Amino acid sequence: MKPRGGKRGAARDLTGPGRSITMIYRRRILKGLLYFLMFFVSCAVIYNSYTKKQRRAPYCLGTNEEPPPLPADTCRNIKNIITISQIKKIKSDELRKHVKDLQRCPWSRNASALMAIRSELQACCDAARYFLVTQENTQIGDNITYETQKSRQIVVTETLHKMFPKTSVFNKPIRSCAVVGNGGILRNSCCGAEIDRADYVFRFNLPPMNYSDDTGRKTNLVTANPSIVSKRYSRLHERRRPFMDLVKTFEPAPILMAAFSYPGTTDVTFKVFYTLDEFGSQQKVVYYHPNYLTNLAVYWKENGIAVRRLSSGFMIVSTALEICDKVTLYGFWPFDQDTNGKPILHHYYDNMPPKRGAHSMPDEFFYTQMHSKGIVKLQVEKCF
Repeated sequence: MKPRGGKRGAARDLTGPGRSITMIYRRRILKGLLYFLMFFVSCAVIYNSYTKKQRRAPYCLGTNEEPPPLPADTCRNIKNIITISQIKKIKSDELRKHVKDLQRCPWSRNASALMAIRSELQACCDAARYFLVTQENTQIGDNITYETQKSRQIVVTETLHKMFPKTSVFNKPIRSCAVVGNGGILRNSCCGAEIDRADYVFRFNLPPMNYSDDTGRKTNLVTANPSIVSKRYSRLHERRRPFMDLVKTFEPAPILMAAFSYPGTTDVTFKVFYTLDEFGSQQKVVYYHPNYLTNLAVYWKENGIAVRRLSSGFMIVSTALEICDKVTLYGFWPFDQDTNGKPILHHYYDNMPPKRGAHSMPDEFFYTQMHSKGIVKLQVEKCF
């Protein structure tokens, strides 16, 4: 006689393995769906990248015909005119035409001319050692004299000393540098890929990085004007998160600030340092050495650049001349029209004019002479 519940027991015996088989099938189905989803997403990303590239292809991939190079004699005459002229005395229309013609002349680096100006800059300023305030060139107990107010000083405490990098960021020569200004001439330039190929890329004033086809993505050092922090981000009393979101777009590049140029901006530059520290950022804040900036201004004044104060662009170009074997400038253009006379924005990302009297960019446009001499390459036309 079969015991009661025999069928039930048998049923229980079959249920275990059956359920395991069902679970295996379900896992396989879910795994297959996951792989399909990953494949679908990958295809979507590739397709989006491809279509974006196709949209830019007619403009940025060299399909436009470039004008033929000018004859050697013509190029030589243009370079001679630019070299012997005082830039600020040349009319804007005439200067734009000269620069446009220069872009059609082959450019080659003049090693001897570069070494001559590099030697002079090293003798007066020595960017490799004194471009930044470091623990190496500044000791606890030293007094740092402000660049613009020689009667004002700040004592280097132990706390302040720890805020400085141990050594310079420029401890070895760099082969090629791209100095990327924010001029409207950079918009629709298609220079992004060329900029990113440089070994070291300088940028200015935390610019928007959503024009990568024109400006590139790479950053090795970016400046930040204290006025940006004060006006746009409430001196970091508030709006710290939006500021950090902006700063992250430049990771891991150090942020360069002028903490010791004006006494009134020192505190806000220090707030940038502490904000990055509080948010756990790997980025660092570094500071111009005021003595370096003072010596640099004296050097350029003696060489014909007599301005109220050098722009950050001119400061960085001067630094690049000391540490880089090849320097190419992008987005440097002081006019409201391009080389063809077409109106352009003041910046590649907006049309906000600079503070009146802050800088005289046309007077600083010594870059055309540097280009003519083969010291730097000034890129103001399209990059194909």
